[in-house]
Amino acid sequence: TGHLVLSTLHTNDAPSTINRLMNMGIEPFLVATSVQLIAAQRLARRVCGNCKEAVEMSPQALMNIGFKKEEVGTFTVYKGRGCDKCNSTGYKGRVGLIEVMGIDDTIRELILSGGTAIDIKKRAAENGMISLRRSGLIKIKDGVTSVEEVVRETVK
Repeated sequence: TGHLVLSTLHTNDAPSTINRLMNMGIEPFLVATSVQLIAAQRLARRVCGNCKEAVEMSPQALMNIGFKKEEVGTFTVYKGRGCDKCNSTGYKGRVGLIEVMGIDDTIRELILSGGTAIDIKKRAAENGMISLRRSGLIKIKDGVTSVEEVVRETVK
């Protein structure tokens, strides 16, 4: 009817939302024609700016969590030591890890043909979607959060 509907749904990431909707009994053609965009988010703890300190991590460990070989060594990894301002946790505040998946014709075709969440995620990545993990890796590179937080809040 032309009405904009915003809703929340618990899923691991944006692409798996499609399968969740169909598991709830919504027909694939309705999902394909009605859904325009799906956003997923996780809140990661922000490294405390008062006690933030650089930590050494092996290049292999960074590549294991998703950094590309050419990215390793171009940034500093931080962790909070713990202080009075962060109640000795090393973290103060939260930062959003965001994944936004637009539904284009290629993804609509995958929905209609019964594509899996993996197929949809692959296609969305080809279309430029930044995954929750990649969003977290960007926050690590920017010195906003820690490796532990990104690994805890996202899947590779």
